[in-house]
Amino acid sequence: MRTPNNHLAFGNGPHMCIGQHLAKLDMGILFDALLPRLRSVELAGEPRLLQSNFISGLKSLPIRFKAQ
Repeated sequence: MRTPNNHLAFGNGPHMCIGQHLAKLDMGILFDALLPRLRSVELAGEPRLLQSNFISGLKSLPIRFKAQ
């Protein structure tokens, strides 16, 4: 075990997480249940991108929302 091991990723190639499909399915179910309950969703700040030569994506995406 590496310390500190604070990364969150599904990996790539032979190191791919075997639970990734379940985690992605869970997130889809979460958003299917959550989004109909929101009146609006908007940016609440500047999105920050992940700085990497290997994997790109968002590091943070601040949002503001209003519930119904």
